Parts: sequence; structure tokens; C-alpha cells
Amino acid sequence: MTQPDELAAAVDAPQRQPRAKVRVDWGRSGGFDHPLSDLSTVAEDLVIERQISGDLPDECTLIEGYTTATLAATLAGQRADDSRDIARMLTPYRPDSLLRDTDLVDAPLTCDLGLLTASGRELVRQFTGSTRTLTFSATGRSVELAALDPAETLRASVTLPPVAQEEAQHYNTTEWPFQWRINTQWVIDYVLRRNGIFASPPPRADCMFAMTCHGGLIADVGFNSDFGYGEKLDASVPAFIPGPYGMLAANGTAKLSANMNANAALEFYPGWPGRGHLFEFHCKAGASNTFAPNMNGDILTIGTGVQGISGATFTVAVTTAGRLVLKVHSNRTLVTTINGPAFTGEAAWHRVGLWVRYNMSGRTIETRWMVDGTITPLATVAVSLISEERSTGGTPVFACTPVPVSCMQISIAAAPPVDWGAPHTPQAEIDIGLNWMTGLPDIVNADSFGVLKQAAAAEFGVITYTENGRFRFLNRDTVHALAARPATATLTAAGALTELSLSTSLDSIRNEISLTATPRLASMKDVNVYEPATADELEAPMGTSRPIVTFQTRSNFRGNLLSVHTLSSYTNEDYKHLSACRPIRRDTGAEVTTGITVAAMPVSQDRVKLEIQNTNTFALRFALDDRRTPALRLVGNPVINGRPIAHVATHDASIARYGRRVLALPDNPFRQTLDSMQAITTSLLADLAQPTTVLRDIAVVGDPRRRLLDTLHIHDPDGLGGPIAAVVIGSRRTLSTTDGLADTLTLRVRR
Repeated sequence: MTQPDELAAAVDAPQRQPRAKVRVDWGRSGGFDHPLSDLSTVAEDLVIERQISGDLPDECTLIEGYTTATLAATLAGQRADDSRDIARMLTPYRPDSLLRDTDLVDAPLTCDLGLLTASGRELVRQFTGSTRTLTFSATGRSVELAALDPAETLRASVTLPPVAQEEAQHYNTTEWPFQWRINTQWVIDYVLRRNGIFASPPPRADCMFAMTCHGGLIADVGFNSDFGYGEKLDASVPAFIPGPYGMLAANGTAKLSANMNANAALEFYPGWPGRGHLFEFHCKAGASNTFAPNMNGDILTIGTGVQGISGATFTVAVTTAGRLVLKVHSNRTLVTTINGPAFTGEAAWHRVGLWVRYNMSGRTIETRWMVDGTITPLATVAVSLISEERSTGGTPVFACTPVPVSCMQISIAAAPPVDWGAPHTPQAEIDIGLNWMTGLPDIVNADSFGVLKQAAAAEFGVITYTENGRFRFLNRDTVHALAARPATATLTAAGALTELSLSTSLDSIRNEISLTATPRLASMKDVNVYEPATADELEAPMGTSRPIVTFQTRSNFRGNLLSVHTLSSYTNEDYKHLSACRPIRRDTGAEVTTGITVAAMPVSQDRVKLEIQNTNTFALRFALDDRRTPALRLVGNPVINGRPIAHVATHDASIARYGRRVLALPDNPFRQTLDSMQAITTSLLADLAQPTTVLRDIAVVGDPRRRLLDTLHIHDPDGLGGPIAAVVIGSRRTLSTTDGLADTLTLRVRR
């Protein structure tokens, strides 16, 4: 509950004078400066509703799920300086309308409510959203306006990358003690970033690669992420720890390390004239650092494709003595090491940036460093020629965790950004999830808000937009902590409480909970992920052609050189696990085994560019003997569902008292690990093993400070008793010219 000065006294005063401020940003300037923006004086009736909705049965009402807020307003009368009533002022169809050719829907809207106090009016933000519908009445000269909170805007199409732990690693914990996992926080953050909401720094323009590390080692920009190899020497060391911006970071210690790799979204040409590259990340390091045995301090690496993990073109690293360095390689040979700033003191989180440019003609490397907002002067170092030899498979990026890291990215930049070093202000609050997954569900082109609801429902968390229009994800631990706070107000029959009714039901008890977890795993079985539909779909004219094809099966595909086969070897079962082709002459159908190379390079999560080089003096196609059956295949490893894990949890004391009352939770693709499911069922049983009392439609005096999840004391000594501690899980706030400011609440009694 917010506490503006003097508002508390005004709420309890015998004479209350409500005030409202309703504004619509018709001009969409962000300043609400349109002549018709302020509708406060013509808002006769206002209704704002918020309700937590979830997947549990109604009788098992819990603080879980998602909230959506709505606002309904009746606009009538005439503003002081207007020449006409508000209906005729807002209509866009009059020739003298100020809103002519203006889209009236999806315009930003805010609503503040409050009371007149001794110092003037005190207002509290109640709603931030956008207009949904406007209904005009010609006879009544009124407008019915409806608005929704920003959840309505979370509609971008989302496809989760096909990433999961390998089957062998998942089922063989002896050989692979470090089990890779993905947290709910990563999923929610990924979806929000697709909608332009950034809890941590957004990707730069011309970003080649980005990996947030917010509970998953998966590329945010780029594709074909691979968990790589982890080394965990101490089971007590977590793979992720809290990092900057309230988000998770990948951990790196003397007992833990990890390597990750992916394909960059853009091609890497270090010697391109005038082109520089910007490396940025956060790391937790100090003047003294101890790495795990397999770590050499490398953090972020990019190469042309031939160097491999131990010799990429540019590598940004930290030393055990806390100095930042840039390692420059040509093929696998170290050309030079350029020192950067050094950390001092104990290990702490630092913002790090490096701008680097290679001048091929002058054979120099230019660098500028940024650490925690401080930027170093330009430094130039002479180097020998750096090879730009290329290979198939696109541009590889490697990320490592010698120390804790997060918010990694590499982008193309001709110069350091103007705002380089400026701190990022988080645009959302995302709790660390209580649910850990082995891989990402197969979600393709799905509605963003639907994915967010499903991910939160897997662990019975809450997703919501605050009254100020800020996204929040709360895990169940946070929700329980909020519900356990001391009461913010006491509602009594003699004061604010106008009506009280209690509902306690045996049907609210659930003392046996069953559910199924299905792990998502990267299959080691090779399958065809692309094959032409016809033999002439892909032809090879003389010279080089570069068609782009789309996978028919979602999978991990790293790119490679296709094997050129004869008819017998192409159809041989021993070679079916290889990406391959069988070329023939387009004119005669004769088999060809020379003068043709085909390389496959990923360009996105589900598309590949084929580079077909035909040095023969005739055109080719890829087909079997009859020239009609296609003979080109790309082979990859799909992400599949593993063996389902059934889990049943019981509360024996409740069963002995009330009998067995079962709750079978619906399947959810984000539920994948037994440990997480056990934590969820334990939490649910604690809430549901005893009868739940719900207070519905409790009419109280309106208080603009009151919020969802506030805790209240209800006291009705001459009626139903008390004090009763309860949590607000639903609210309907109204302001009218006849009834003033009033609230109707739904409360869940807190045991």
C-alpha cells in the first residue's frame, strides 16, 4: 500500500472529497499534451478492476496466475474551455474535429485517483494502459470508454529456440555430474525482449551475438546455442547466481566453469574498412581471481570460422591478477595480447566494454575500453596480417565463465556508442523462477502473453502489470512473503467495512496432488531436417548459387560441407547420418562426383543458406536415377520429449482428517524436472491441505492506496467476528458522482 502524505487521514475522514485525473495521449507523443488529453472533469463514472486468475479450480482459490486490469469510464458533460460536449469533441468524423484522422484505439491512457487533503489533492496512480473501445451516444452526448493494461500489448509472435540438454548427459549423471538447466526467468525475459521490454541492457544496433545468461546459456541474438561442456567440482556451487539488475548470471568459480557456443546472427569480417566491433558484458571479478582447472580467463570470443575455441580472432579475457586483456589470433597463432584496465579490491560486479578495430591496410589494432562508465583513450598497436580465411558453418562465438558473467554481446560499431558507459534502467522486474527445465518446449509463432502465462503457471507464480504500467513476475516464495507481511489496514464494521460475507468450503481442500514432468532433451539420433520436395527444386547452374532453405524439422544444425556421393553410397544405410548430396548432369542424367561442392551455413533458427559451387561446364541437379527423386539431405539432431516422470505428493495429516481429496494438475510443457515439481507440490499442499476461506464481494470504503496482495485485518465484533487476516486477490474500484469512491474486494484468509 502506497502512503502519500496526508492521504491516510483523508481516507478515514468522515467527509471525503474524491478526485480523479484521467488522461489519454491521443497524439502519442508521450507527453499527454494533446488539447483533448485531459478528461478528468468529464469522467462521471470510473470502474477499475484487477483480478488474479489462474489454472486451479475456483474452490481452490490461490494467489497464483496472472492479472489483467481493465478500466471503464463514462464521459459526459462539457469541459470548461470546450465549445461542445465531450462526445462531439472526441468524435473523429466532424469536419472541425481535433481528432480527425486520429486512431482512437490503442492510445496510451493513465488514471489517478485520490482525495482532497488539507494540502490539496493527493493522487495515486491506479491504471496505466491503452484505449480499447470508445462507444459514442448521439442522444446522450456521452462516450463509454474502455481500456486494458499493457498485457494487451504483449502480442508479438514468439518462437523458442530448439535448445535442450543432451539425452546422454541427462540420463548419465555419473559421467555428467553438471546437469544443465534453464530457469523460468530466462523464458520470461526472452519473451519480454521480443516485445521491446528489457530488464537488462538491450542488444545494440547491428548486434551479432547476445547472451543474457539469465538462467540459461542460450543466445538471445544468434542461434544454434550449445550448452558446451561444464565442469562442476563441488555440488554445492550453483550454476547460476544473482547478478546485476536483479537477474541471474552464469557462475564461474574455482569449482565451476562452463563453455558455450553459438552462431552469430551477422557475418564477421574483422578487416572490413572502417568496421569496428564492440564487446560488452558484466563480470564479477577483483584484483585476485582463481579459475577452475580448465579455464584460461577467456570470456567472450569471436572468429572467422576456422580458428576454433583456442584461437579465434578476438578474445576478451580477464587474468588471475584482475587485468582485462584482448587476445588477437590469426588462425590458431597468437598475434598479440593487448592489456586493458585492471580491477582492484575484492570481487564485485563490473560493467565491461571493449571497442576494437583492425586496420588491414595499416596493420594496426585500435582499442578503447570501458569499465563501470570510465572510458580509456584510443590506443593503437601494430600487428602482423590477420588471416580472414573462412569456413562453412557461419561465424562461431564462444562464451566462457572463468568468473561469473552476464549480459554478453558483440556488435558491429564504426566507433564507440555515444551513450557508452551509461547505466541501464530495468524496464521490468523478473523474479528468479522456482522452476528449472532441461530444455525449451517446442513453441513456434505463439502469442507472447500466452507463453508468459504458461511459463508462470508451471510453477504457480504471478505475472502482472503494476498500476504504473511496469511488468512484474513474482515467484511463489515472493508471493508468500508479501502475503505474510503485517496488515496495512484494519477494516471494521464501524468504519470502512459496509458488508461482510464468508465462504468456507470442503471442496477447497486438496491433500493429494499428482502431475507429470516431461523433460525436453536433445536427441542424439540423426534425422533428415531438410530435403527438397522435387529433384528440380535445387539446381546447380555453372558458377556459384546461394539458395536459402527452411528446415522441415526443428533441430540443432551447426552447418557443414555436404558429402558428395555416388548413387550406391548416398542410399547406403551406413551414410544416412551424414548431410549429403548426389549430383547428376541436368541434361543427360550422368553421375558427377567432381567439380561440385555444397556447404550449408545456418542463417537463423530454422533456415540454412546453401552455397553451391559448380565449376563444371554444365548445369547439375541433385537426384537419383530417375531424375525425379531428390537426392540432397541435411541431417540434424531434433529436440524431443524424454521419458515422462509421474509425481504424486500427499499431506497425510489432512488425508486422515478430511479423507483423500485429489488435485490432478494439467500438463504443462514447462514442467520438466522432478526437483522443481517436488518443490511446487510441497508449496501447494501447504496452502490447500486445510479448508480455505474466501471473502467475496466485500464492500468497503474506497482507498486509492490499496493494491493487490495487500494484507488486511477484517474486524466485525458484533457480526462475524475477527480480526481476520486476509490478502487482497481481487479488486473493483469505482468512482461515481453519486456513490463517491468505493472498493469491492475479494480476499483470501491467511492462516
